[in-house]
Amino acid sequence: MTYLMTDETAHLWEDLVLAILSVNTYPLEKTYLAVETLRREGIFDPQNLMRWKAEEIGIHLRRGGYDRGEYMTNLFAERLAALGAFANSVGIEECEQVLRKGGATEVRQFLKPVKGIGPQVLINFSLLRTTPSEPD
Repeated sequence: MTYLMTDETAHLWEDLVLAILSVNTYPLEKTYLAVETLRREGIFDPQNLMRWKAEEIGIHLRRGGYDRGEYMTNLFAERLAALGAFANSVGIEECEQVLRKGGATEVRQFLKPVKGIGPQVLINFSLLRTTPSEPD
């Protein structure tokens, strides 16, 4: 089965990845500066996160303009690899359904097993999901 991301699902994954990357004194605003290059690197595509090893994710993060030094960038690459493994085990469609339609408690419970997703990531994700997009 081929997975095709729509604009809505692309933004969903983008919001979740940005939320994960925007913790430990690194604000959403700073991470968002690299969003275009991270998009081009494929960091927001769940299939890439499922397929790539943490080392590959780290390479794509750096090429995408997200470089917080070796330790921190590798740490976040591992967290994104954990998200990919979770999406692989649960299924992309199930993830999207809960993330799109679930309430805050349901989303929190659903993402609880993912390494690196804690309260600040959930706050960031909620902020990104409730902020209206700017018109194209």
